[in-house]
Amino acid sequence: MRFVIAAAVLMAVSGPALADPCQDRFTAVYMQMDQGGPVKAFVTTEFKGAVPMTNDFYYLSQDHSMAVPIEPPLPWTMTYKTGFYQSADQGKSWTKVRDLDPAQGAGTVLADKKTNAATIRNAACSQEDVDGVVMDRLEAELTVSQGMVTENHYIYWVRPLDGFIARARYETKAPSFEMAITQTMEKAPDMELPVP
Repeated sequence: MRFVIAAAVLMAVSGPALADPCQDRFTAVYMQMDQGGPVKAFVTTEFKGAVPMTNDFYYLSQDHSMAVPIEPPLPWTMTYKTGFYQSADQGKSWTKVRDLDPAQGAGTVLADKKTNAATIRNAACSQEDVDGVVMDRLEAELTVSQGMVTENHYIYWVRPLDGFIARARYETKAPSFEMAITQTMEKAPDMELPVP
């Protein structure tokens, strides 16, 4: 009985000391499905050994978003409800490319995020001046196991005032490639997107 009581006391005393507030905060940001409203992002995608690609990304809701490639200039793409669409004329007309897999909906994405979150490690939190605004910088490593297993280093720059993720960088290493995606984001409360 004494052993059980001693073990319970030890767990009660050491438990909080084992918690990592930085990792907990990173995990909370990682687990977000969106930022609670429309967002516009400038996105740079860099594959190791290739020319960077850039695009504007418009996120209205989980089932309505649009990507406008800048470099190279490619067709625009849109997800709307259960379909994936493409436009070769800068959004004047849209062609349905395919139906989206309902199994890849928000519930599946959240479950995948929970699986990946269990691998989060080496979290580091600091502050950094970004264009004259002091941001909370949250970064950590994690393993993503959907599709193929990749090792990742994610960084979020979060505005302390409202918790908005103003910038994010996702560095990915796989057996056959390395890539990095950088997003610079802004709230877009008045956003309107075309409907295909």
